[in-house]
Amino acid sequence: MVRLVGIEEIRGAFPGGHFPGHHPVAPSLSSAAAETPATDGVDRISALPDELLRDIVSRLPVRDAARTAALAPRWRGLWRAAPLVLRDADLRTPNGERAHLEAAVGRILADHPGPFRNVNLSHCTSWGRELGDWARHLAVKGVQDLVFLDNPPLPRHPDDILQCASFHRLPADILRCASLRRLFLATCTFPDTSGAPRGANVFPHLKEFSMLSASMSEHDLEHMLACSPELETLALILSRMTKHIHLRSQSLKCMLLWKGLVEELAVVDAPHLERLVLWRAVGDHQRMVLKIDGAPELRVLGRLDPRLHQLQIGNTIINAQTKASSRCSVPSVKILALELNFGVSKNVNMLTSFLRCFPNVEKLHIMSARDGEDTDGHHAKFWQEVDAIKCVKSHVNKIIIHEFQGEQSELGFVKFICKTWVLVLSKETFASACEVDKVKCQLRELTTGSWAGKDCKVLLAGPKPDNTWSFTKASDLSVKDPFW
Repeated sequence: MVRLVGIEEIRGAFPGGHFPGHHPVAPSLSSAAAETPATDGVDRISALPDELLRDIVSRLPVRDAARTAALAPRWRGLWRAAPLVLRDADLRTPNGERAHLEAAVGRILADHPGPFRNVNLSHCTSWGRELGDWARHLAVKGVQDLVFLDNPPLPRHPDDILQCASFHRLPADILRCASLRRLFLATCTFPDTSGAPRGANVFPHLKEFSMLSASMSEHDLEHMLACSPELETLALILSRMTKHIHLRSQSLKCMLLWKGLVEELAVVDAPHLERLVLWRAVGDHQRMVLKIDGAPELRVLGRLDPRLHQLQIGNTIINAQTKASSRCSVPSVKILALELNFGVSKNVNMLTSFLRCFPNVEKLHIMSARDGEDTDGHHAKFWQEVDAIKCVKSHVNKIIIHEFQGEQSELGFVKFICKTWVLVLSKETFASACEVDKVKCQLRELTTGSWAGKDCKVLLAGPKPDNTWSFTKASDLSVKDPFW
């Protein structure tokens, strides 16, 4: 039996409570007043310039922002003159009546003249005439950041989400929000773009576009990319997307694809794409073809998993027999993340090929997987091949092995890359102090052998959280390494 959950638990998928499009607001006036010490009673805030007062009001929860009109004559009209920040969560009542909440949202969207700085509708379920009216207000009054989530009951396990009934389709007026800078949609279906206006003036300012468990056709995604000349970040999470994604964007810098049923992701023409982050497929059994062709500035890529991803560079399908060639390499990649089982021959053989395809990698992350049957222990021939790969010998200065457990196959790999700087991370606390000492001793021997480089360092550290699923870190281009 499938257990159903609400949207609040979907929010829990984002570490640290971060939800795309969500921006913290100031405490409510009542709580702030309770924490404010007594003063001499002089109203100094009202003496501030109008521009600063409007900025203060726009940072308050919407209910309190509207109430500021009652503070003093100086404050009347400030809320209507300030950019609107509306989070429907701030309007929820203790009894949680949806009808009351949706009526309040409708009144605010209709009464406030705009512009709308940030509108977050994640607790409403209005799919009648009201939603169409809301979309028209958002378009006319210049919404900049928009978060919209339907609230259907969802299966507990992400893999079951794609088996849900079809989600509601958003009204086409969403496509008229030319002022948008960030758009986040969840548990809904993207509007049909057939016959919709097309061109750079449709979404001229859109920087981020994210979809969580939402449905969108290949044609609609291609339409969005073509109509968003400043789009930098595209995130498709628990995606009910088309089976084929062809990336063509002159502005895109970051692409995130997590848990979807996509069969093919082709980077066709993305000259400024810097980061491509992949995180598993729904069910973790389906293979996806990843084609990399037009991405000359791609610097960060992962996690590639030979069990789940079939890599193709240009016209060359990469397999264990692929030889080094300029036609099948991406020299721009500096940070590469892989996931494989060191004890499975076909996995480690693909590692050789992957490393040949990315000859200038400087930092290599490897998630040591445990599923699959070990086929042999040391893979001596394989490690000799790895030792001869150009990027390992010349460029890699740090290798991080995540989920390290001290298996012989893992130690064999560490031995042959000990010419560089290695940080080894353990998966969990070992069963006993004896196990820890044993692994430490084995690692120490690796750094003192004749094969070890003079600058080699091997550390055994505790487990570190998996940041691949952190939307904030993965999409923040100022964070150089999203896997660390």
